[in-house]
Amino acid sequence: MSIFMMLRSSMRFRAGVLAAAGLSAMLATASVPASAAGPFRPFLGSWQGSGAITTQDGRREPISCRATYDAGEEAESLTQSLVCASDAFRVNVEASLTAEGGQVQGQWQETSRGVQGAVTGQIASGDFEGTVSGPGFTVQLSIRSNGRRQVVRIAPSTGDIRSVDLSLSKRK
Repeated sequence: MSIFMMLRSSMRFRAGVLAAAGLSAMLATASVPASAAGPFRPFLGSWQGSGAITTQDGRREPISCRATYDAGEEAESLTQSLVCASDAFRVNVEASLTAEGGQVQGQWQETSRGVQGAVTGQIASGDFEGTVSGPGFTVQLSIRSNGRRQVVRIAPSTGDIRSVDLSLSKRK
């Protein structure tokens, strides 16, 4: 084999190694931000939208909402603020959650009604299913998010509201 052929073969080998190294670096860099936000990543940001509030007697009323989700200093924590209003109702939810594995726990309060409780639930791939338990009440929570659209369902066990069903879009 001539020197020229050896050099050309060596250059192809180095080019292949550099290309593989570059691809590996790009994949590693691309995966860092996704894992940095932890399981709450699909929820982060500001959202707005509308839906309906259904009362215990079956009356449905349109409602508009805005929500904000912020990650804590650790990737496994989240704070939520959800404010909804209609002609007759106001819902103001504040929550502080942490996740370990797929398990979520934290505190939840609905300030316009003065109720609060402990949140427990599970999270995976942008889906959260949980329960809030407090003195004399429970609330079933469901949030499904793909990072651009979000569907929220809040279903209290007692009080004047049977459910709040929302469709939210991420604000730019």
